Parts: sequence; structure tokens; C-alpha cells
Amino acid sequence: MDAGYYPRQVGEKGEISKNDRREHRKRKAVRTRLAEEGGEKTMETLETQISDLRSQLDCAAQIIVAKDNDLEKLDKEKEKLQQAYNRCKQRIRQIRGMLWKEGV
Repeated sequence: MDAGYYPRQVGEKGEISKNDRREHRKRKAVRTRLAEEGGEKTMETLETQISDLRSQLDCAAQIIVAKDNDLEKLDKEKEKLQQAYNRCKQRIRQIRGMLWKEGV
């Protein structure tokens, strides 16, 4: 596959999933296409490739922002759980101390 891109396969026949077909078309559009005359790249082809690359870059940036937001939420949840754990640990120590004083 192109540049380290390995699509997921669906079913026993190993068909490429719908999302991977779309990704494959995008990558295929970005590949360098040579003009018929002397192997030179045409300006239109380069503009198309630049546009496609910018589109892919924008998509990647959106994914990164979404993942960053997810990580922030998970960090906040982790902090809340850590605080609850510490409160429970402190309460257990208090109960243990009370039971020890009573001689249980």
C-alpha cells in the first residue's frame, strides 16, 4: 500500500471498507500525475495536488484538535478519580484509627 497506509479489511473476502476506499481515492488523487508531453507536470495538476494536500492537512488538524480535547477530558476525569481515591483512603485511615482506639 502507499506510504505506510494499510487499510482495514471487512468480511471474509477482504474487501476494503468504505472509509478506506475514500482514503485511497484521496491519496490516489494526490499522486504525481505526469502530463503527456515530455513528462512535465502541468500547472493545473500541481494546483489540484496542492488543494488535495491542503484538504488532507485540514482534516488531520481537525483530528488532532479532537484528540487533544479528548485527552483533556480524560485528564480531568483522572484528576477527579484521584481526588475521590485520596478521600476514600483518608476516610479508611480515620475508621481504622477509631477501631484501633476502641480495641477492635
